Amino acid sequence: MTTPTKPRSNYARGRDLEHRVRNHLREQGYEVLRTAGSKSKVDLVALKSGQMLFVQCKRSGALPPAEWNGLWDLAQMVGAVPVLAEQLARGRRYWRLTARKDQPGKRQPMAELKLDELAGVQWPEREAVTRS
Repeated sequence: MTTPTKPRSNYARGRDLEHRVRNHLREQGYEVLRTAGSKSKVDLVALKSGQMLFVQCKRSGALPPAEWNGLWDLAQMVGAVPVLAEQLARGRRYWRLTARKDQPGKRQPMAELKLDELAGVQWPEREAVTRS
């Protein structure tokens, strides 16, 4: 006789997705920081030489406008790439947010992102801050 299993919570399934995305990004050479349980605009910060990704993980592949715009605005403020990681039946897909989501019901402004595409991107140089 088998013991009935308790259904997994949405939190547990979301956490598992974050872990899978984190592990995949690490395999791709990123240093990844997870903001566990913080309810912040960013689930993962992925860093690689000259690259900074702000990743929000969603099993559904959809972000409500307030979360979308919060992620977009924060990424724009610091020069990061805003990324939505979507759970697929097998694996995951990454989307680059391409604009704010200001019109409800419209298609999400995003483009599929392949991590190896980022390797050739020229990132803007930041001015060095000097202290007097």
